Amino acid sequence: MEAHGIGFPSIGLSGSVLDADRGSPRLDGIGVYTQALEREFLALGLSVSRVSAPTLRQWIRGPGALRQPAFRYPLSLEIGLTALTGTCALGSGAVEAAVGLYHATDYLVPRLRRTPVVATVYDAIPLAHPEWANRRLRRIKNWLLRSSVSRADLVIAISKAVVAELVEHYRIPESRIRVVPLGVDPRWMEPPPAERVRETLARHRLQPGFFIFVGTLQPRKNLETLLAAYDRLPSRAVRERQLVVVGKYGWGAEDLRQELIRRKADGRCMWLDYVDSGVLRDLYSAAGAFVFPSLAEGYGLPVLEALGAGLPIVASDLPVLREVAGTMASYVPARDAEAMAAAMLDAVEDAQSSSVREARRAHARSADWRTCALRTAEVYRELLRSS
Repeated sequence: MEAHGIGFPSIGLSGSVLDADRGSPRLDGIGVYTQALEREFLALGLSVSRVSAPTLRQWIRGPGALRQPAFRYPLSLEIGLTALTGTCALGSGAVEAAVGLYHATDYLVPRLRRTPVVATVYDAIPLAHPEWANRRLRRIKNWLLRSSVSRADLVIAISKAVVAELVEHYRIPESRIRVVPLGVDPRWMEPPPAERVRETLARHRLQPGFFIFVGTLQPRKNLETLLAAYDRLPSRAVRERQLVVVGKYGWGAEDLRQELIRRKADGRCMWLDYVDSGVLRDLYSAAGAFVFPSLAEGYGLPVLEALGAGLPIVASDLPVLREVAGTMASYVPARDAEAMAAAMLDAVEDAQSSSVREARRAHARSADWRTCALRTAEVYRELLRSS
């Protein structure tokens, strides 16, 4: 099939995240990315197959009917065996017969005999900051992660800022890394129906103009500093503006979870756990400012989504967030609660003209999934030409 002047074989996209969330809107960032690539490739007329693999539990019980093409064995087993012996994936025959290029979007990178492999590597956080990773089997997991990523023929990094970390911690030569930024769905730029927004706010006991954070509760998200910053706001600002935390509980933040539960009682700091994208659009529409105090990111997609809604952004001063948001955000030292509080206050008290909000939307609009898909296809083309 032709795509931009070169015959493309069928592309195999790793389906682990999407298969695990069959019919569920609760996709994480990897799932959103994989789903967007699949959608855009199909729209471009490329042949795409979502490649399945049994989980360890399915394999032990008997995998049953899997979406085809599929690996015969769990990829975690394949990767461990490859790391120990250097052999290719044993149960890959059906996959190699069906696709001419395999794209691992989930860190589970098989070694294939004849089929070129591209891997998207989002960050090096587990290796660069082991203190933020689950201690259970951490050394083995990191060894397998490094081994898995190293066998890709080409690696896609989602930001320029993360390239140096990939080289250092995964030991990938920079010559094998290509940068392809993520996109943002156009729906984030579309104002939701006003009546639906009112219903969403009433259901969650919210008043318009609140501060909002979106992300999984885990140590690197640095929510403790955000809570400390909120506590430093003038009492008038706290009375007028709630703090809304949106995100499911991850791990390693049990004290934070208990603190959020405790604070919810007085209605000023509200933890909503997971909400679907429709509700999140309603929340962005009603919010006064988006605050993102993260200590480390591979990209920062929620920042782009909030910009798409026209929100003022207060973000920790990370190179990757500057790369994503440019001049459309206010940056503060990640652990400086005083500076964060001042920036939050400035963000909601400054007059927000319609032209400023539209500039934020335009910035988000420039990062679209179609461009991401086209640039990803360029990586495929380069690899196919050299294979």
